Amino acid sequence: MAEDKVNYAFVKGDPTISPLLLLHGQGGDENDLLPIGKYLSPNSPMLSIRGRVQEQGMNRYFKHTENGGFDLNDLEQETTWLFSVLNDLCRKFDIDYERFIVIGYSNGANVAARALLTRSDTFHTGIFFHPMALSTVNSKQDLSDVKVWMSHGDQDPIVPAQNFKVLDTYLEEQGADVTIFRHGQSHNLNEEELTNAKSWLAKSGRLADWRRR
Repeated sequence: MAEDKVNYAFVKGDPTISPLLLLHGQGGDENDLLPIGKYLSPNSPMLSIRGRVQEQGMNRYFKHTENGGFDLNDLEQETTWLFSVLNDLCRKFDIDYERFIVIGYSNGANVAARALLTRSDTFHTGIFFHPMALSTVNSKQDLSDVKVWMSHGDQDPIVPAQNFKVLDTYLEEQGADVTIFRHGQSHNLNEEELTNAKSWLAKSGRLADWRRR
């Protein structure tokens, strides 16, 4: 099984509440976002998977190229690995894959947003802290049942405002319902954006099994 060689954390929760999939930022691990997940939805089951790529001793979900760009071939391979692991772990813990709310920060948010735009077997709800567009997107997805909340810092040296706008445009053009939260800080998480994300999630209707409505 793909999950035999993966580092992950699973926290049991109320099975009637949507589970959270937590994807860490560069240099993080499977424990980093557990407190944030607990804050956003205290009773949700939580699954957190560590990226298996290492660069300069830091965990990531995909590689950079030698010139500092994004290695899109490696991104595709590692995303396939991630979803294979995810499906194995869903079977192991009896999680309904379709109900996942994906919580990603930075590198983790990037891989989640890219998957939404390029894969058919992804998810329907996402909270992306400081994501960016990794490249142009040529595929067309039907994201009409997708809800996404995304944050951006005006002083962010990693995610330019124009790049963030491109990602927003890609998602909305393919039908996603996107909510944007901006703040005047940098690439860091702060209390204001966490509070806003929690409020959005509570009002989104996605914590229950919305597909049965």
